[in-house]
Amino acid sequence: MNKVGTLILLITLSLTGLSQNTTITGTTNGQPEKLIRIICYADEFSNLEHTIAETQTNSFGEFSLNVEVSQTKFAYIALGLDKGEFYLTPKADYYFNILTDTLSDKGSIFDRLPLNFTVKANDKGIQQDIGDFNIDYNDFVYNNFKSIYKSRDKSVVMQFVTYMQSKYTNDKPGYVKNYVQYTLAQLLWLSKKQNNRLILINYFINQPVLYNNIQYADFFKEFFKSYFTTEKTFTYEELILAINSSKSIQLDTLLERDEQLALDNRVREIAKMLLLSKNYYNRDVNKTQVISKLENIEQSSAFSENKLVAHNFIIKIQELQNGSLAPSFTLTNANNDSISLNDFNGKFVLLSFVKQDCKICNFHMQLLNDIKKQNGNEFDIITIVAGDKLDKFVDFAQSKGWKWPILKSGDNILLLEDYNIRAYPSYILINPDGTIAYAHLPMPNENMELYIQRFMNSYNSTH
Repeated sequence: MNKVGTLILLITLSLTGLSQNTTITGTTNGQPEKLIRIICYADEFSNLEHTIAETQTNSFGEFSLNVEVSQTKFAYIALGLDKGEFYLTPKADYYFNILTDTLSDKGSIFDRLPLNFTVKANDKGIQQDIGDFNIDYNDFVYNNFKSIYKSRDKSVVMQFVTYMQSKYTNDKPGYVKNYVQYTLAQLLWLSKKQNNRLILINYFINQPVLYNNIQYADFFKEFFKSYFTTEKTFTYEELILAINSSKSIQLDTLLERDEQLALDNRVREIAKMLLLSKNYYNRDVNKTQVISKLENIEQSSAFSENKLVAHNFIIKIQELQNGSLAPSFTLTNANNDSISLNDFNGKFVLLSFVKQDCKICNFHMQLLNDIKKQNGNEFDIITIVAGDKLDKFVDFAQSKGWKWPILKSGDNILLLEDYNIRAYPSYILINPDGTIAYAHLPMPNENMELYIQRFMNSYNSTH
């Protein structure tokens, strides 16, 4: 096991105690030899995904797997790249019937509907309770939008809150009670029935931090996203100076101006991590200082849970960022020859992700060839075709005399997820040392060449 995986495992086990076995079975209605995964967040604040179990469907489309779970948590079941949400509970049994009507090869993988399934869960009613509550809540918000957001009379809101509390918190599992509590707290906040200060005091400061509850973490993030702006605890200029400072104490001093936050080191530290991660992509911010401050929390925090969150944020915010290691791959061409990204070490590489039904991709290939020539062939091109069919692109390239590799993703569908391919075509520039230069580049007819030149020049000037 690698160092990162070991750290996550050790910290997670220390936080949650012993795991218990949970059984997951199901059918995909005639989808044989397909990848099935169970995906969870490493923590609910960073939302760093990791697969905790995977298997293949058999020749009848059936699957079975066991996972070790210590606490109820939000999870995804994934068939290929399509994912659907559920709640994973220790010592529970789940049977999924995955429907195939939403599985389609058309468009981006992110444009398709979520994985559609029915599930029978023997989990003390957690899956059913949360599903029923979400239906009630969404119906209320839809039918009472004006009362919630525009009316000064909040009696309708309070009646609903009281009713939901009585319906979903009596004799329900703790995860459900907390899920309901923080969803309703969010409603009170959004409707302005309770202001920032009341929400902070009633739900966060010196209250248990529910690291494992998705609704708690989602509300925490949404609340603090607006809190510092609306309360004007500090100015934007002060925040940027504090983040860019080599002294972590400067950012702590800003947050401690808030009298309530000053009372709770744990919550303040999580809020600090949210500020750092949010501003990592800010052009005014020194990215190195953001990582340094998160590393300081990972190493020095008094709270083991916060150490894990900081560790996960460091990984999450650097995914596919300039200078991060590009996901490796070995794929085959039309002759079944294996070609690896590592074969191009020492060269700039333009990755081109396409699909067979992409109408503009052939036109783009011509433009890519022109850009390559105009830059003195200083970079190589690799075209990766989603799926198993690449004859259309191979035939076109051969008719033009182009000789760059055209590869099929085949069964390596997770490569598309690793590179966060949202649409076709997509383009990513890789540095000679195997790191990301830029993802995602503009189209070839939308100033791609200027970006390629800029990033190649930047790399060459520092190496």
